[in-house]
Amino acid sequence: MKIRLLPSAAGRESQLQCLTSFLVDDRIAVDGGSIGFALLPSEIGGIRHIVVTHAHNDHIASLPIYVAEAFSGLDSPVVIHATGEVIAALREFVFNDQISPDFETIPLVNQSGPALRFDEMPTRRKLKIAGLDVTPIPVNHIVPTVGLLVENESSSVVFTSDTYTTDEIWKVARAARNLKAVFVDVSYPNELSELAAASKHLTPELLGGELQKLDRDVPVIAVHIKPTNRDDVIRQLGSLKQVSVGEIDRVYEW
Repeated sequence: MKIRLLPSAAGRESQLQCLTSFLVDDRIAVDGGSIGFALLPSEIGGIRHIVVTHAHNDHIASLPIYVAEAFSGLDSPVVIHATGEVIAALREFVFNDQISPDFETIPLVNQSGPALRFDEMPTRRKLKIAGLDVTPIPVNHIVPTVGLLVENESSSVVFTSDTYTTDEIWKVARAARNLKAVFVDVSYPNELSELAAASKHLTPELLGGELQKLDRDVPVIAVHIKPTNRDDVIRQLGSLKQVSVGEIDRVYEW
């Protein structure tokens, strides 16, 4: 399995992450924060399946830009997989002909159907998406949010998405077959624990407690680190032996 955390800051060499998009096996995107500008022109349109974990702006910001840029080369729709709450938010607030064209009503160039399709994901049910098994698991954030267990024939990876202290996603990770890594949200340093609690994100100290629920010696990769707090978060993560900091544009492969 190959995982790539897409760039989200000006300049492709930047390691600052203010938006979230991952590519999995070059077939599926997890979230659409930066997908609209992080790909090379030759890559635009190659990703037809996008799983959106929740509707916060840093996870959907450039999603409509991606659909618009890909449109002229599409022969089948871009499919957004999300829970019902997320789909409702995207229809009402994004693809509404005011913020972005409503691509659900715009036909493809070949007239085979609309340019955009939404597929609702039931939580806790394994789905087949672009040849990969994807299981959405509810996590503890301030809007309806799911983490993901993504599996192929030989590997599985967990994405917590944005979460505070939670239980179910760690239970799933602990039991996952051939688990290779967990990508986890660690947004704020320990000194901002009140902000972390109010916005429902993790700190390094909180992550230490969560790792006891994982109880497996697998790589844990910290992402979603707020740029203004990055140095403090990285320093504090140093005490957690199995945790590393996610690298922008690196291809993780297992």
